[in-house]
Amino acid sequence: MIIVGGYIDMESEAEIAAILEAGNEMVAATLKETGCIDYCFSIDIGNPCRIRLFEVWIDQAALDAHMQTPHMAKFMEAIMGAKRAGASVSAYEAGGATKLM
Repeated sequence: MIIVGGYIDMESEAEIAAILEAGNEMVAATLKETGCIDYCFSIDIGNPCRIRLFEVWIDQAALDAHMQTPHMAKFMEAIMGAKRAGASVSAYEAGGATKLM
């Protein structure tokens, strides 16, 4: 299992609004992909210019396939064209999960 987590900081809330449209399309398409267990974006309640990312993939091959999709290319084009203030996104290998709630 691969877990992806991180954030993308935008320079303004107006930039966030523009990215959310592309993000909504990305999430809807990605959730239909084989190997996608969970995939979501959200606005950080402590920082309205930060988009939080959380993804769970069945394996690295599924994540690699996702990175080659047309909707990923479209989303990356939107992100690269936006005024970003920073970003940090990492992938982690997980051996399993324990339900906490």
